[in-house]
Amino acid sequence: MMPSTTPSRFGLTFVAAALACAAGCNAPATQVTQYGRMREVLRNGQLQPRIALSEVTVRPHAHAVGALADLDREVSIVDGVALVSRVRDGVLASGPPVPGDRATLLTLAYVERWHGAALGSAAGDRELETTVEEIARNAGVADDEPFPFVVEGELTALDMHVINGECPLAGAHDEAGAKSGPRAAYQLRLDRPTRGKLVGFFATGREGDMTHHGTRIHVHAVLEHEGRTVTGHVERVSVAAGAQVRVPHPR
Repeated sequence: MMPSTTPSRFGLTFVAAALACAAGCNAPATQVTQYGRMREVLRNGQLQPRIALSEVTVRPHAHAVGALADLDREVSIVDGVALVSRVRDGVLASGPPVPGDRATLLTLAYVERWHGAALGSAAGDRELETTVEEIARNAGVADDEPFPFVVEGELTALDMHVINGECPLAGAHDEAGAKSGPRAAYQLRLDRPTRGKLVGFFATGREGDMTHHGTRIHVHAVLEHEGRTVTGHVERVSVAAGAQVRVPHPR
């Protein structure tokens, strides 16, 4: 028996709903994958390797933020290019990953197309979080699911750290009692305008999972410092007006 070609009432309803949604519904921006969760890594001390960086970057257009096994180094990946920062004897060093580097904590997405908008006014932490949400919503990106974002422009103030066996934020909120290594994190503070890039993830309702408690964004900075490109976890940042904010182009 040949399949019927007469549209059913269900089929017509489905098509109508799909057309209506295409006209006005926000769509998931892109798939976000989480390796390790902040709570289990920072509070429970589960610092084992979970994903090789070489496995992540073999596919183009990777964007990610995270930390390597044993909280030994910070890693940021922007459009497939990975940068790792570490601390040795109190000195900050950075460069590409080496074979065998594996992350214990990594938030990852692959983005080929972006939607961009200029920052209309200067933004601090909370304003930046809200602005990213608004730009995503205006672009048609569903903000009830995690999505990556990139900000590029002038950073007017920045506090960031590079882990070194322990996370300096692990003593707050739900991460209290985290197992800490004997080494101190490297703290970098800039109070003068500096060109840089922020790569991060916006995630509602994922505190203790993708983000620290009290925030919906997990952000790393990539910038030039003392003649080299470094990266680290952002604790505080202010961005000048005119910076470009990019969110995934809705599919």
